[in-house]
Amino acid sequence: MDSLKPDKELPSFERIILKLQKRKDGKGWPFNTGILGISINAGLVGLVSNSYFRRMLKVRKLLLFTSLPMVVIPAISILPMWTMYVAKPIVEGDLSCDICAQMRGAALNVTFGLLYPCFVSIPLVASIALRYKTVDIPKVGFSKEVFLKQMKFWSEKSRFFKSQFISLAFFQCVVGMYIAHKQYVVAQEFVHKPIYLVNNKER
Repeated sequence: MDSLKPDKELPSFERIILKLQKRKDGKGWPFNTGILGISINAGLVGLVSNSYFRRMLKVRKLLLFTSLPMVVIPAISILPMWTMYVAKPIVEGDLSCDICAQMRGAALNVTFGLLYPCFVSIPLVASIALRYKTVDIPKVGFSKEVFLKQMKFWSEKSRFFKSQFISLAFFQCVVGMYIAHKQYVVAQEFVHKPIYLVNNKER
């Protein structure tokens, strides 16, 4: 695969992405609808995590107040992260192996498409639960005793979510690996290989 890495500097990343997205044969879809799918997927997972924590803390009020941010924030946040750490390195040749691209795609999709929505949802829903006193949440503090109470409370509340969390993590890994793999294949076929062939002809 190293032989496919271009010898000359590639044109601007934005120009290449635009050309791939506008391909009439539709083969550039991983850089178009593929990234959009990653964003929508992160938003849906945010909605699922918000729904779970609302049920866990018995919160019935302010549904829109918690649901809207949990859909919008993860969906918007993952787009620049994916572009910066997956799509751009693939197009510019910094990720020169398919497995590397897949692993990075899986790690990023799990981080920003699962862990990030969960960590954002917890304080958001917990603040409403404290306001309306739907459950007895231990007070926040920095002492060892308060910390242990917090850990015990959240571990007991989240024990039923473990199987769902593992399923979501596996799903996000598969989605991230698939889109990263497709982007790598498209970049190799339409970006790196043509430049490599041109360079060989010039020699």
